[in-house]
Amino acid sequence: MDSTDKFQIGIGKRVLKRQITANGIPVYSANVYEPFGRIDNSIFEDYSIGTVIWGIDGDWAVNYMPPNVPFYPTDHCGTLRVLTDEFNPHYIAFALNKEGKNQRFNRTNRASIDRISGLKILMPEKKLQDEFVKNVEELEAKIKSLEGKLVSVMEKKEGILEKYL
Repeated sequence: MDSTDKFQIGIGKRVLKRQITANGIPVYSANVYEPFGRIDNSIFEDYSIGTVIWGIDGDWAVNYMPPNVPFYPTDHCGTLRVLTDEFNPHYIAFALNKEGKNQRFNRTNRASIDRISGLKILMPEKKLQDEFVKNVEELEAKIKSLEGKLVSVMEKKEGILEKYL
């Protein structure tokens, strides 16, 4: 991943408590799935490309931030931006997650910029990457839909229980 003409690998910036606001863009830290607050600043000038983020010094976690979704990574969050059309950045998120597990990144074996830059990941042709991502996104949409239905069913169940008990 050390090809600087194809990838931009970096780390976010430290966020102080006083910078957290009620509005603004979400701030991600070592927990790359849930923002811990919002900030009025921006780290990137351009959000038109997707970005892979990972937690540097926590349990190994990787997430994908789609294009045109502003976010702010802290100094506990690594960023990988794909600068070429040769690779699907969402696919790279899955590949990086798998390789990070193989490397056993965790709180003591930190996923530093140097370690991430040194990884070698074999990539299938772009068409296969795109197909993989499309299939995963379809499955994730089905899961989200089913989770919504489950909430509805549980609410109905509670209503029935309250009515008859």
